[in-house]
Amino acid sequence: MAPSDNEIGGRVAFEIDKDQHAKVLAIVAALRDDPADREVVGGLIDLVLDLTDTGLNYFFLYPLELVGVSAIRRKGVEVALGTAARVLPSVVRSTVRSMDESQLLQLADFLEQMVSEPVEDR
Repeated sequence: MAPSDNEIGGRVAFEIDKDQHAKVLAIVAALRDDPADREVVGGLIDLVLDLTDTGLNYFFLYPLELVGVSAIRRKGVEVALGTAARVLPSVVRSTVRSMDESQLLQLADFLEQMVSEPVEDR
C-alpha cells in the first residue's frame, strides 16, 4: 500500500550527514535538468544505496546500541543487514535503470519530500 493511500498520522525519519544531504539535493536537481543522463542515474543508484545503508543502520543497529543489547545479539543483526546489503545493489540497479524519465522525475520528487533541512539545536 502506498503511503499516499493512508491518512498520515506522522513520519518516521533518520538522520543523514551533510554530504548525503548535499548529494540528495544535487541528484534531485540533476534529474530535473536531464533525467536521461545515465551518469546522473548512476549517481541516483549510489545515493539510494547509501541512504538505504544509513537508514538500516539507524533503525536497526543504533537502537540496539542505545539500549545496551549485547555484542553477540547485535552481531546477528549485523549479519542479517550484511546479507541485505549484498542483495540490494543488484536489485536497486536493475530497478532504477529500468525506469523511464517520468518515473525518475517522480523519484526525484519523492527524495525531495523525504529530505528536510537540518533542525537547529534548541
